[in-house]
Amino acid sequence: MDCALIIAALRTRCSAVFSNRVAGAAEFKQLQESAALSVPAAFVIPLDDDASERKSQNTVRQDLTDGFGIIVAVSNVADERGQTAAATIHTIRAALWAALMGWRPAECYTGIIYEGGQLLAMDRARLWWQFEFSAAMEIGPEDGYQQTELIGLPHFDGAHFNLDCIDPADPNIQSPGPDGRIEAQFSVPQDPDADLP
Repeated sequence: MDCALIIAALRTRCSAVFSNRVAGAAEFKQLQESAALSVPAAFVIPLDDDASERKSQNTVRQDLTDGFGIIVAVSNVADERGQTAAATIHTIRAALWAALMGWRPAECYTGIIYEGGQLLAMDRARLWWQFEFSAAMEIGPEDGYQQTELIGLPHFDGAHFNLDCIDPADPNIQSPGPDGRIEAQFSVPQDPDADLP
């Protein structure tokens, strides 16, 4: 999943919540160590992608569930136990649902669904919570190397066929096999100017 699409959507649709404090990240540890962070803030991170078994023996075709997380940092200064911050998390979750659930971030995806959430960390300054979402897509032949090979082939304009029929009862046949007489001819695609047999 391209996390930039999610970041752009959240900056637009959740500006009242995060005041444009939405960014990307690779891991939680670096975020937690940032002392100058204004809150509330959201960080979009890629999560696991889960592929199904191959659905076709002769081409690339698999279902893929592409996951992403939104790590939210909220203030925990008012209440070291986290009760006030937890109430804020509930409100932020509703805003994230309204911004993302059912939305297709790209044409290849189904609508985004909610997978759950969990507490990551809490100290006297901040509470960190991760919301998890996913969207499904299908990996098809156009995504694999087979498509590259097909693009390299010359353009197929058609084919011409000469048909030599074998009739076992034909007295002209001295031995099994074609006799060299062409009984029918045709082209694919059919030439509109050609005489039909």
